[in-house]
Amino acid sequence: MNHIDSIDATTASHRKPLRMIGVGLIVAAVAVSASACGGSSSGATDTPAATTAAPVAKTVNIDMIGKIDAETGAVGTFTGKEHWPAMAPSDVTFAKGDTVVLTIKEYDDMMSALPAGSPYNDVKGGTMTVDGVATTTVPNSMLSHTFSIPELGLNVPLVKAPEGKFSTTVFTFKVDKAGTYTWRCFTPCGGDPKGMGGSMATKGWMQGNVVVS
Repeated sequence: MNHIDSIDATTASHRKPLRMIGVGLIVAAVAVSASACGGSSSGATDTPAATTAAPVAKTVNIDMIGKIDAETGAVGTFTGKEHWPAMAPSDVTFAKGDTVVLTIKEYDDMMSALPAGSPYNDVKGGTMTVDGVATTTVPNSMLSHTFSIPELGLNVPLVKAPEGKFSTTVFTFKVDKAGTYTWRCFTPCGGDPKGMGGSMATKGWMQGNVVVS
């Protein structure tokens, strides 16, 4: 019995250091793991989240020419096709939120009256000057064409040119809705008997596209 007890005692004396070594290894592993996660590392840095800057609204200047349906004149100011006036360029592009300064030089010196009660004599959706004078409406006696985008509530009545010269209309506005729209003239300036067809009903003449990106 004494021999057996001495063997157990000896075995127990050899096992104690093993338990202590095992505990030490576990503690060391936990310390290494914590350091690897960066929990207390003084060299760790935070990377800021990526951000996308909002588009910056700007001022856009757009120039157009109102061409007379004559066969002679300054280059780029006449169409050479009777009863077919035109606006050039017919398509314009700008971004939503931009301040658009639209300058139209009108060379057509013919008066084209709107029907009684028409809403297209009045300036709508922006501010307008004619030859430097602030204007809110143009009477039929002075009206040549309109640049109108009904979907956006925009209307620019264009004053007819003095004979052999031009009138200058500056219309300033903003559009806050992207899309593709049609501008058109609402005065009876087409070549058919009622003046509602021809150039008035044809894109590239008295109609065009407005692209708001």
